[in-house]
Amino acid sequence: MEKKMLPIYDVERDIVRALLDSKNKGRLIIEAPTGSGKSTQLPQILIKKNIIPSGEIVILQPRKVAARMLAKRVAEEVGCKLGDDVGYQVRFEKAVSKKTKIRFVTEGILLRQFLLDPTLSSVGAIVFDEFHERHLQSDVILALALELQNKNRSDLKLIVMSATLSTSRIAKYLYPCSIVKCSGRTFPVEIKYINVNLKVKPIWDVITDVMKKEVVKSDLSGDILVFVHGAHEIRKTIEKLRLIKHFKDALLIPLYGDLSHRQQEIALEPSDKRKIIISTNIAETSITIDGVEIVVDSGLARMASYDRVRGINTLLVDKIPESSADQRAGRAGRTSPGKCFRMWSEVDHSMRPKELLPEILRLDLSEILLTLFASGVTDVDSLEWLDLPNKSGIDRAKNILVSMNAIDIKTGKITNVGKKMASYPVHPRFSRMIIEADSRKCLQEVVLCIALSHGREIFTKKIQLNKCEFSNKNDISDFQPIMRAWLYAYRANFDLKKCQAYELNAKVSRESYLIAKSLLNVAGHSEHNFKDLRPDVSGENLAKVFLVGFYDNLFRKLSKSTMSCELVGGRKGKLVKGSLASDSNVSVAAEVNEIEGKEVSIIISKATAIKIDWVKEIFQDQLKEVEESRFDKGPRRVVTDTTLKFLDLILERRPCSQVSLSSASKILTSEIINGNLRIKGWGDKCDKWILRMNFVSKNYPEYDIPEFSENDKGLVIADFCDGAVSYKEIKDKPVLPFLLKWLSKVQEETVKRLAPERIKLLNGKEVAIIYESSGPKISIILQRLYDVNQTPSLCEGRVPLKVEILGPNHRPVQTTTDLQGFWRESYPNIKKQLKGRYPKHEWR
Repeated sequence: MEKKMLPIYDVERDIVRALLDSKNKGRLIIEAPTGSGKSTQLPQILIKKNIIPSGEIVILQPRKVAARMLAKRVAEEVGCKLGDDVGYQVRFEKAVSKKTKIRFVTEGILLRQFLLDPTLSSVGAIVFDEFHERHLQSDVILALALELQNKNRSDLKLIVMSATLSTSRIAKYLYPCSIVKCSGRTFPVEIKYINVNLKVKPIWDVITDVMKKEVVKSDLSGDILVFVHGAHEIRKTIEKLRLIKHFKDALLIPLYGDLSHRQQEIALEPSDKRKIIISTNIAETSITIDGVEIVVDSGLARMASYDRVRGINTLLVDKIPESSADQRAGRAGRTSPGKCFRMWSEVDHSMRPKELLPEILRLDLSEILLTLFASGVTDVDSLEWLDLPNKSGIDRAKNILVSMNAIDIKTGKITNVGKKMASYPVHPRFSRMIIEADSRKCLQEVVLCIALSHGREIFTKKIQLNKCEFSNKNDISDFQPIMRAWLYAYRANFDLKKCQAYELNAKVSRESYLIAKSLLNVAGHSEHNFKDLRPDVSGENLAKVFLVGFYDNLFRKLSKSTMSCELVGGRKGKLVKGSLASDSNVSVAAEVNEIEGKEVSIIISKATAIKIDWVKEIFQDQLKEVEESRFDKGPRRVVTDTTLKFLDLILERRPCSQVSLSSASKILTSEIINGNLRIKGWGDKCDKWILRMNFVSKNYPEYDIPEFSENDKGLVIADFCDGAVSYKEIKDKPVLPFLLKWLSKVQEETVKRLAPERIKLLNGKEVAIIYESSGPKISIILQRLYDVNQTPSLCEGRVPLKVEILGPNHRPVQTTTDLQGFWRESYPNIKKQLKGRYPKHEWR
């Protein structure tokens, strides 16, 4: 489509007029659908119309793939080399120069620019593209940019763009501002819901079934865009689709973030052959793929989230919101009418949220908080936020930064260590590790470990590190064999064949080198190279550095056979098989991941063995020694230990000879109440007595008999356990005497009198009374009721007893509280039915 035909040009005059109107303070919201040309054409319009006379135009993109591809597209359109007038910059990669006027960047790049140049003196306009995704950093940048514009840079233009945006709310936030809406020229897309169960069959099999039934059987034409949630799913889907004869001449093209630049570009290029593009959600926004007429949508995506209970940053597979589903469907209607097959039901769709919860309300805030403190913002509430961050999230982030000595706990201000940490384009954990590594003379090793933690695994398949040829018997860290493997690739100049011979990923190894080299440059050690890397001798220092950065991932092994572990924060997980930390009781993990299956489980990996003396050396103030009593399931008794704790994690236990009797009583009581211990003395007699007490309490309030509750049961058992330390001492001990002590002697006799165990009927026969929560009753064979014409009762006639009447076979034939009515109305029929079956019994 020619530039002038793109829908964004229909509102070009409105855009120019709005940005030149001083009443709007240079603030503009553009609402334009997918494919309208807003991402590529707006910066060109701003340049052509001289809206930004000085300074560059910075376009924020949520994904590095989009930033690079859009920059390449715009550079081609304006006829310049990428990196000249038009460029891009993402983490550890850039193509910019002094001539650059249009710069596409990921959010973290501009956030770091705020640190280096708080007034953004070289920036004339900031364009927030795809703002509806509400990334954490874009929210922060917008808040900082608004404050900057209000205080120092009234000339700074702020433009917020989105295909799906709640304009009224953002307009209120940006007030005063203009709103320009571009209707677009999309074609109708027919939506079909296909209710499939993705838990029964793998997603690639389900997609294959949908393609056969909906595309092949109906002989639909046009390029196809398939949305799944990960690279593995993309590869498996391509394998399955290759087996369909109908697609034998089609190009099956993967599209996801970790592909090479060239592989990503193939998806966008026109082709004479039919294209079937299997993509993650990077094809949902910003990137426009021409020719797509069919969308097959799994309705899933990997979404960044933070589990506050477990303290884990994680990417979890989840259902996309309605706004994302609309974006995906819109891809099929850019150039002609299209079809979208959604692999979920209409009911499911109606229950999905309209939009995702903003990241600022669901992610770890420590990196953002450090950046804000470094830029002079110490009071987060002082900024005008579109959504105010949760206080709990801010407090947790502060605690992490205080523990890393980045924030002074007394003054609440950033420390020199914190300022230095903020200068690194990595998470505070890693920046703190770099500073620690520099002081411990293992900087090269640590920056390489950080680089190796940023992308895909260096090995092309899963391996057990303790059995691979790069491991050493003296290794204490999983990173040591990984570093040796990388060193082999480095010395082989990342040669593809040589790397493949050892099942190493040459591309990942090279990318790790570039990241590590960049970090060395920031650290001021550009003279270092990695030829003298020392994986063999750096174990202890490496461990101490990881302990500083990942102190809250310290864990203790609970079982050597199952590798179950307990981490700081009470989290439970399993150490991966083959870890070099397997033999250590205490270790620290660089990765703690949630894995989804039938249940969400925690997998601990990239671990390093730790000696308790090292924890004492580094975190003396966070250690505490306390006496703790617990129930030991082996001897089934309460024992008392002296425990050494780091935060809430027990590092070691030492047994004490003396056990506190009061603690023992509480622990034994808890074990009984929770059902872990069964006491034989609490039987039917105890339960009956409680029912009798509560019966009198309810029906004779004048006697002040207290109601006995579940909480009272705990008090009785505590009294029962008093003086004991083992299960053996209490398992056969009778409980009833302790239960009787609940009442005074007078009250006890009152209960026995008013709620007797047995009652004498009018015919002289005695029968046991059954006390239930619903009321008392008797259960008696019909023949024993002869001559009893009145319903027996308790409480001086206040409470009639329910009478469960049994046949000769001891089965109930009727339950009543009206014996006179029974004999008159029911008995004749019952007699008629039973007399023939039981002729030997008395029948009157």
